[in-house]
Amino acid sequence: MPKIDYDQETNIMTIKISSKKSVDSDMQKNIVVDYDKDGNIAKIEIMNIDLSEFEKKEMKLKNYVKN
Repeated sequence: MPKIDYDQETNIMTIKISSKKSVDSDMQKNIVVDYDKDGNIAKIEIMNIDLSEFEKKEMKLKNYVKN
């Protein structure tokens, strides 16, 4: 199961998908995606995240799942 952490000091949200070591990464704007040796996503980091926007999307997702 993915683990989600938020560092208030750096304003970075980290979503750890796998415990495997990252060997490669791609960066697009404020998002870094790390890959393991098999090319699977190991971790996603979102820098300068706006949590208020995240909370709005979370509520929409919860409402969608209910229906």
